[in-house]
Amino acid sequence: MDDPGPSDRDRIDAIHRHAHQALRYYATAFLRERGDDRDLMRVYLDLTGNFMALIEGASLDEASMMERRSEIVERYLEEAKRDPWTPPCSFCGEGPTVAWFEGPSFKTFVDAAEKVRAEEAWLACVTCLSLVQAEDRDELVRRGIERWRRRRGGLSPDPMNVDAMVSSGHERFWGPRSA
Repeated sequence: MDDPGPSDRDRIDAIHRHAHQALRYYATAFLRERGDDRDLMRVYLDLTGNFMALIEGASLDEASMMERRSEIVERYLEEAKRDPWTPPCSFCGEGPTVAWFEGPSFKTFVDAAEKVRAEEAWLACVTCLSLVQAEDRDELVRRGIERWRRRRGGLSPDPMNVDAMVSSGHERFWGPRSA
């Protein structure tokens, strides 16, 4: 039997989750940035707010969407002042993040995003930080696979492909660390 794929409700829920996370990120970034970068974050806030307004609104006309968008953006900016968005763990997707391993070697870490001085960083929650320090790559891969399954709504993927995908991703971390 053919898989019917996600329902319309599943799609809307996924768009809502994505927009929510994006709005949290953009609102926090907007409050931290200045100048052109701040203007860019405002554009992203407004664009993403449009999608959220269409999902949350009682009406789908453009005027209602734009009015609702302004309310949504302000709501997320207020939330970001009280509870700034913090990126999840790069390994398992959980939070809170407690360590930012700085590239290019990923051998040292700092304990806050504002202390990162590198172009690239891998983030770790407390559990994954312990696993990195113990060099338990297998458990980190297992946690990464579980993260991928959660993203797919619990659907059971082909374990060989997911294992290879997660392992390959982790090599971008472990390769430079081992060098």
